[in-house]
Parts: sequence; structure tokens; C-alpha cells
Amino acid sequence: MGLLEVTGEHLTITPRGKAAHFEAECAVLAERLVEVSVFAGELQRRTPSLDAELHALRQLAEGAWSATEAAAYVDRRAKEH
Repeated sequence: MGLLEVTGEHLTITPRGKAAHFEAECAVLAERLVEVSVFAGELQRRTPSLDAELHALRQLAEGAWSATEAAAYVDRRAKEH
């Protein structure tokens, strides 16, 4: 598959191998962010008092907002109440 290269007694990961490793790592991290988003949604349903905070967390986990945007949203909502 071209992921590893054997030279004598040495084993080296190829650029293709590195790419496959990082692609797999990104898939695991993406799945984790989906889990965070789903969990934040469940908490939001159970704890309406944290609606703004959990909405911001979901937006952040889904990549819709940056951490700065999420914090600004929470601050705006806090000032409204």
C-alpha cells in the first residue's frame, strides 16, 4: 500500500503513510466533535437555564463559530437577561 518503507533493519513511514495516519486522526476528532455537539444538545434540552451557553458550545463544536464568536454570543445573551 506504500504506507511504510523498509530499508535493511529500518522501518520508515512514507508521506502516504503520514497522510493516512493524519486522515484517520482527523476522522476520530471529527467524530468526537459530533459527540460533543449531540451531548450539548441533550444538556440544552435538560437544562433550559444554560440554553445560551450550550447553544454556543454546539455552534463551536460544529465549526459554525469560533471560540471568540461563541463567547460573544454568551455575553450578549447574558446582557439581555
